[in-house]
Parts: sequence; structure tokens; C-alpha cells
Amino acid sequence: MTAPRGDRPDGAFSPRAMAAVVVAVTLIAGILVGIGLDRAFFRPRRPPFGAFGVMRNPVRPNADSARAHMLAGLARQLRLTPDQEARIDTIMMRRMAMLDSIRKATSPQVRALIGATRAQIDSVLTPEQRDKFRSLRQHRRGRRFRPDSAGGRP
Repeated sequence: MTAPRGDRPDGAFSPRAMAAVVVAVTLIAGILVGIGLDRAFFRPRRPPFGAFGVMRNPVRPNADSARAHMLAGLARQLRLTPDQEARIDTIMMRRMAMLDSIRKATSPQVRALIGATRAQIDSVLTPEQRDKFRSLRQHRRGRRFRPDSAGGRP
């Protein structure tokens, strides 16, 4: 007597089941490779925070190089004339100076608020949690950009 069609004595898959598994694995692998290629080669690279994301990039050490990088991107994408580039650069220089003055004026208030918030959080935590909280802050502080000696910002 022969074994029923779906029951194989050696425990192997039927040829149809094996073909279905191979097709499914190939399909999934193709989808994953397609997604990877799309993201690697076909999607435009964008800064994490839009056009102003370059200001937060620690690779660019100061505001002047960030402004120049942003202006170069605008010039390329909008096909600006040299006159337009010069005028936009002047506008950006003035606005960045204004932004820096606002940042300098509000920085002490922001730091005080952050310090008060940390103190309140510390009062709620256990000693072990407080130590862990401080180590988390230290780890985060090590990743943050440090302004250069001229006071420039990324």
C-alpha cells in the first residue's frame, strides 16, 4: 500500500509545499532588498530637521559654515543667481545674529528652568535611581555639541 498523499514516511515536505516555501522566501527577500536599495540610492538625503537641520549637525563647527552649507543647498536646488545668493546670504547673516542675541538673552532663564526641573525630579527618585538619572544625563551630555571657543554654534 502507498502512503496517503500528504503523509510522507520520511518526514520530508511534499514537492508542492517545498516550492511554496521557496517562493515565499524569495518574495520576502526580494521585498527587503528592494526597500534597502530604494532607501540607499533613490531617496533624497535630507537633514533630520529640514533646512535648518544643518545647524544642529556637529560635523559643521560654527554658524558660518552652517549658513554657507544651507545657502549652497538653496542655490543648487533653486538655481539662484549670484546676486540672489549674495542677498540671501546677507539676510541669513542678519537673522542669525538676531537669533544669537535672542538665544543669549533667554539662555540663563532656560538653564534655570532646566536646573529646577532636575532638582524636582531628583526629589522624587530613590538614591539608586538618582545615580542612574545622573549617569544618563552624563551620557547624553557627552553626545551633545560643544560650541567652539569663539562661541559659534553648529
